[in-house]
Amino acid sequence: MEQQGNVGRVQSDDLQYVVDAVTSRLHTYDVQANPVSIRFYYFNSDNPDLFEAFDKIRIELIPKGYIPYLSQNGEHFLEVTRRPKTRFSGVYVNVIMLVLTLLSTIYVGSTYSSYFVKPGSSEFLSLFYGFIFFSLPLMLILGIHETGHYIVARRHKVRASLPFFIPFPVTIGTFGAFISLRDPVPNKRAMVEIGIAGPLFGFLTALPLLFVASYLSHIFVPVPNATATLSINFPIIYTLLHLTTPADQPVFPMVLAVWVGMFATAMNLLPVGQLDGGHVVRGLFGKKASIVDYIFVAFLFVIGYKYSGWWLLAIFVIIMGLTHPPALDDYSPIKGRQVALGIVGLIMFVLTFTIIPIK
Repeated sequence: MEQQGNVGRVQSDDLQYVVDAVTSRLHTYDVQANPVSIRFYYFNSDNPDLFEAFDKIRIELIPKGYIPYLSQNGEHFLEVTRRPKTRFSGVYVNVIMLVLTLLSTIYVGSTYSSYFVKPGSSEFLSLFYGFIFFSLPLMLILGIHETGHYIVARRHKVRASLPFFIPFPVTIGTFGAFISLRDPVPNKRAMVEIGIAGPLFGFLTALPLLFVASYLSHIFVPVPNATATLSINFPIIYTLLHLTTPADQPVFPMVLAVWVGMFATAMNLLPVGQLDGGHVVRGLFGKKASIVDYIFVAFLFVIGYKYSGWWLLAIFVIIMGLTHPPALDDYSPIKGRQVALGIVGLIMFVLTFTIIPIK
């Protein structure tokens, strides 16, 4: 292990801390410092546990305001930069958006519930049905989806925000939810597992609710002469489970809520850009994932001729960034578990995707 003299002469406790944190775990043959970063050059042969060592370095340095990453394009080095100061929103923002989305989904749910409330009943009954049969199951599915991301991110020592819900008081009452990763993704394994966690948690939550919604839809019948105002297409999982809903009558609110949860699973699993499926594909295929990105964006534009909403999603993906950023360690190999999770994600996508969701 060798450190260059120019680093040792720099009178900086911060710099010395970084040097000690890295060189205590990584065998280097050269260390170079400049005003914005420090590079530690190494040979792979001197570091048989390179990726484990990097992860320990990452876990120590990131909370201290430094970001390390590996580069193996040409010379192999670990570079450490100072993290830009960032202010994150307080929890009160999450709470406000949660309350607004609850109100939004209850209101929208009450409009669908009105077809199942007998004339002359209290108007609060529609609001109650809107909460119990629409807002509650929908928010549960979306909330557990984002909680899945949060739990797995924390498991990989990646800080994440609480879920942000997005209210939208028409059609389905919300634009969904998201969490913000407040630390960079450490490696491709974490990228796959964090990406798939949300759809997997959400899907497993929605699956039993499919049967509950189907059962209740045969108990709560619409009022006489009620006509359907929203016609939806059900994905293949409904056919496989022999779950059907009459097409000539209003959709029971809980059936619609769970359908939205399933549709959200499919949308998130599209293997493009910053969507959950994009994380999974980038983790599994590395830089080659960009090929999949371009193929599926083209696919979205093609099926947009059938349902224009896919054009909006394609444009959104392009604006957010079609090329997925690499992990801090973009070289450690994935394992069989990540491949298995990728296959599970593909199966969930096939089961929940439909080209024309709303007629």
